[in-house]
Amino acid sequence: MTAPAAPGYSDPRHLLLVSAPPRLVAEATEAGFHVTLTDTTVFPDDDALREHLVRTARNHRVSGLIACGEASTLPAVLETAEQLGLSPNPAAAARLLADPSQIRGLLTRSGPQWEAVALPTATRDAPPYDIEYGVETLTAEGMHRVTGIVELRFTGPGPASAGPGPGPGALDAARRGAPLHTFPAPLTRQEEAEIRALATGLLDLAGYEFGYAYTRIAHTEQGPRIINSLTRQAKWPTSRLIELTTGLVPERELVRALSGKPLEAPVLVGCAAAVPLPDPHDVPDSITALPGVREVRDEHALLTALTPAELAVRTAAVLDCLA
Repeated sequence: MTAPAAPGYSDPRHLLLVSAPPRLVAEATEAGFHVTLTDTTVFPDDDALREHLVRTARNHRVSGLIACGEASTLPAVLETAEQLGLSPNPAAAARLLADPSQIRGLLTRSGPQWEAVALPTATRDAPPYDIEYGVETLTAEGMHRVTGIVELRFTGPGPASAGPGPGPGALDAARRGAPLHTFPAPLTRQEEAEIRALATGLLDLAGYEFGYAYTRIAHTEQGPRIINSLTRQAKWPTSRLIELTTGLVPERELVRALSGKPLEAPVLVGCAAAVPLPDPHDVPDSITALPGVREVRDEHALLTALTPAELAVRTAAVLDCLA
């Protein structure tokens, strides 16, 4: 995601940010970095983007390149950063992590214990699942820190589900195909340790050295199975749930890692959920007035609570309003 110094003289405090959100620009500037910005959407093709990145990096003598969002998986960005020596991550690592078939090949080559946790790429061979875990990590110098594990539930939980939650069929009122997000994921200590080990172990196998990653893991009857891992921060609403309940500002943490400072340990101050809305353009006023509802935007209602039991009650109240 970012960079050691390129050959020759470079300014150790000058960064090239590609498709960076405004908060990252602000955090980097406040920390004393000089920032040059590039937006990948303004270039007609990959060749033009590559040429611009090379010219900009050399003219400004940048020492690092950070690609954000979708730009973090673009071959033109990844390969150019690697060519210029501006990324500790090989371009192949990001491509591999985003491709389930390549992940399965990597896990198969890594031994039986890893092959067993790969989700089959053929749909007919993949075990069914309606729960997925999203694991956000921030890596610095090859050390992976889990910032949060979010549960994404695509149906109402059955008798075997862990922890409180809306009753069976409760999610029918929510937007079809969109999951209910819950943070922290309702896992036992053993389950959480296993999920963490799978996510960080995959990053080790791929040679991922720096930056955010978001790893998806399916909950199946045969146990957890790795789906893929994207080399970027978790998307909204997952990222917002983690921020609301830990107080960690993701862009600030990334800049701390760039500065070589120790990363803050996430400390939970409650729990949160994001309920998908069937019609985001027609949200009942009764939802925004419910206890714990913090935000209603981007097709979700976000709510917080102090305990999982309280969160379950508040989530059920939102779902009742949608019924």
